[in-house]
Amino acid sequence: MYTKIYLCLSEKEDEVLTRQLSMLSERHHAEVERVDADKAAQIIEGGEGDVLFISDDKALLAKAVERGIATNDPASMKESYEKAMEMLKAIGGRR
Repeated sequence: MYTKIYLCLSEKEDEVLTRQLSMLSERHHAEVERVDADKAAQIIEGGEGDVLFISDDKALLAKAVERGIATNDPASMKESYEKAMEMLKAIGGRR
């Protein structure tokens, strides 16, 4: 369970990611906070344990993993979402 979800992007947030963040926030009852790279580095150094850190910056993700922070990257999240939608369409088409 996460109390906070930190989002640090160099690219613009897309609709799929926005939906996923909303679902994660609802599931974990967590607040989503969008941060820049400097703030993200401070958060990582602080080593909060009950947060999810999402970023498209591989170096920041690696540092977060080293500190024991749960991480995800938007590209993997999008790929996972697209696979789930394909599976749902396939299941829906069988009925």
